[in-house]
Amino acid sequence: MTRTSSVRAAILVAGMALGMWPAAAQANLIVNPSFEAPAIPGGTFSILLVIPGWTTSSGPGIEIQNNVAGAPNSGSQHVELDSFSNSAMFQDVPTTLGQGYTLSFFYSPRPGVSSASNPIEVWWNGSLIDTITGVGGGVTSWTEHVYTVFGSAGPDTTLLFAAAGTSESLGGYLDDVSVEAVPEPGTLLLLGSGLTSLALRRRRRQNS
Repeated sequence: MTRTSSVRAAILVAGMALGMWPAAAQANLIVNPSFEAPAIPGGTFSILLVIPGWTTSSGPGIEIQNNVAGAPNSGSQHVELDSFSNSAMFQDVPTTLGQGYTLSFFYSPRPGVSSASNPIEVWWNGSLIDTITGVGGGVTSWTEHVYTVFGSAGPDTTLLFAAAGTSESLGGYLDDVSVEAVPEPGTLLLLGSGLTSLALRRRRRQNS
């Protein structure tokens, strides 16, 4: 391999590592993010006070559906936040004070239901960060919603979703919840400078 080829290869490795770093550093902190547990039979629903990772904070309970009135965004199951009536559920997420996180989830209005019944609220650390609604069409229509949030004094920060529309057992759907730490810029800079230095040292050795 020529000197130029060696340097180019080292720089390519550095670039690839930087490109892969966010994916490697990020891990979803949410337990049971797509509500696949507990598994329920297809074409049925179940209303429970507690499911893995999630706990009811108000209302009759958490309604898990398995292809009852619309398909989930992924997997076999999703949550309807208005169960027998408006309900709310929460999960305590392990966070670090001041650390930035990307919160994301998929929302769909329930098919055939008006926007007055479909609103859901999103709460982070006791603060309302958004209210979402939509008019339900003939099938589920999933859209991703993404926010930047920050860790509290902890050790956990509470993420809560609540039905906020007409309380009549029909409401907005939720699926694929994620909370992932945002890599610190300093960490990325350190990695990049270290790999670049490696490429330069390799070049100097070849030139000597």
